[in-house]
Order: sequence, then structure tokens, then C-alpha cells
Amino acid sequence: MEKVSVIVPVYNRRNLLGRCLDSIAVQTYRPIELIIVDNGSTDGSSEFASEWSSRHNAPDFSITVTEEQQTGASSARNKGLSEATGDFTLFFDSDDTMRPDLIEKGVAEFRRNPGISLVCWKCEIHMPDGSARIPPFYPERALECHLIHSLLRTHGYMAPTGLFRSAGGWDASLPCWNDLELGMRLLLNIGDKSGYESISVLISGIPEVLVDVYQQDESITGRDFSTKAGLWEKSLTKIREDMLLSDCRQKDYLLKIIAYREMILAAHYKKENRPDLASGLLEKVLKESNLTTFQKILFNILYQYTALGGRGAWKIIHY
Repeated sequence: MEKVSVIVPVYNRRNLLGRCLDSIAVQTYRPIELIIVDNGSTDGSSEFASEWSSRHNAPDFSITVTEEQQTGASSARNKGLSEATGDFTLFFDSDDTMRPDLIEKGVAEFRRNPGISLVCWKCEIHMPDGSARIPPFYPERALECHLIHSLLRTHGYMAPTGLFRSAGGWDASLPCWNDLELGMRLLLNIGDKSGYESISVLISGIPEVLVDVYQQDESITGRDFSTKAGLWEKSLTKIREDMLLSDCRQKDYLLKIIAYREMILAAHYKKENRPDLASGLLEKVLKESNLTTFQKILFNILYQYTALGGRGAWKIIHY
């Protein structure tokens, strides 16, 4: 039986951690290796994890509670990755929950398709106001879907442990959208090794909701964009650099999608009453990207539409 490593970074989530860990403990699959990495919590999260571990440790459900002093979820995830011994690895956030058959269905996909590189699934995102949404899910168009909709969000996929390591793990210099950057790097890694025409057959998508994501008022990245202006752009710049260094034959097309995400980010700045941030970023997008005249006009229209509160601009620009 293939062992699955589940890596959970924790920072001041004592009141939510039990819900997350309990959802892992009731998984219908075994063996599981659970690695909990405390990242400097001051609310007793580490003590709670150790106590929970003592009650749930078992031969087919091994639990390690460790620490990472370098601040940031990416550093904590990399610490867990360095200790993982499973055939497959799944990263998970401490305030979210797994459906009971998540890991069983993920491993079943790898067994059914031995040549695939990763398995992804749908996630349902629950907002503090009680609303919920399921992001668009197009694994057959993984590169585009990930750039626009974060197909490979932190808790949305499982991959061989060796793939995470060969791709270099998490970039600890990126505090925002680091899962967007890692997911893109993984896809580029798969494409460079196997040929970009075969990416769609190397990714298996499970069209079911297998994870519940709970947005928190006190999240690491915050509830708005303006307070971390510049950090989002840093991740998009890194993704652009990753793209240019790859052998991807769709560079021109995918670079335009990155420009689209920058335009949407600028629109959010404007919606948050930061026209100073918005105008500079939009000007950069229209000046430096490889957009046609028509595309620039369309970007301007969608920028205004999104800034006024409109949603679903991607339906016009892409699908």
C-alpha cells in the first residue's frame, strides 16, 4: 500500500486545528503519515497538536509534530517536505477540512493511471458570511485553468513526493500566491520532461468536491489586496520568469493570461479605493505586455467592469 504524507503548517490556529486534524484522522485510506509543522504559534497550537497526536498515533497513521522557526507557511511546508517519507504528498491548511474519502480517491486515480504526474479535485470555498462557491475546474486545460483559477491551490491536489522535490519545493520568498507559483512550476516541470502536448493526459481531475476551504477574517494573506500591494505582483513576476525559462511552446498565450491577472489585480486595487496602485499597474500591463490593440481595449473594459464590482471577466476573455 502506498504511503501518503499529509503536511499541515500551523500558525495560531488552536481553535480550528482540531477540526482539520479530525478530518484527516477519519480518512478511509491507510497508511497515512501526518506531519504537523508549527510555525511559531503563541496560542498553544503546538501543545494542542502534540496532545492530539498522542491520542491518534497508530502504526498505519504515524504523526510527527515538528517546528519551523523561519516565518511563513512556505518555510513550514518545506520543513514538512524534507521529512516526508510517503510515496505521495498532499499539503493541507490547518483551518480547512477533507471529505472522508479524499485520499482514497486520490490514490485510486494513481493506481488507475500509473503514468500520471498528479491528481487534483474540486474544492468548495466557504465565506465568513455563510456563502460558498466552487471555483471553475478544467484539469484538461491545466496551464490556463491554474493561471486564472488556481487549479492547483494548496489543498487541491496530490503528487508524488519526488515531483515536489524535483521542482524545488515552495518558494519561501513569496508570501502571497505562493501556491499559484508552485503549481505553475510543477506544470512547467511536467511539460519540460514529457512534452507540453501530453500535460492533459498526465493530470487526472476528480470532478467532485473533496475539500472544504474556510476563509478566515484573520488569514495570512488578508481579506483585501491593497494591504499587501507589491507582494501579489512579485509572485506574478516570478511565474513570468519561470515561464520564460521553460521550453513551453505556449509562452506568448500564457504571458497574456499573466497580464490578465495583473489587470484584474489592478481592478481590485481601484475597487478598494487605491487608484494610485491601480493606475500604475494597469499602465504597466498595457505597456509591457504582448497584447494586440483589440486586447488592450478589451482589458480596459474588463478593468472598469471588475472595479465596479463585476465578476466573471474570465468568461469573456478566455472561455
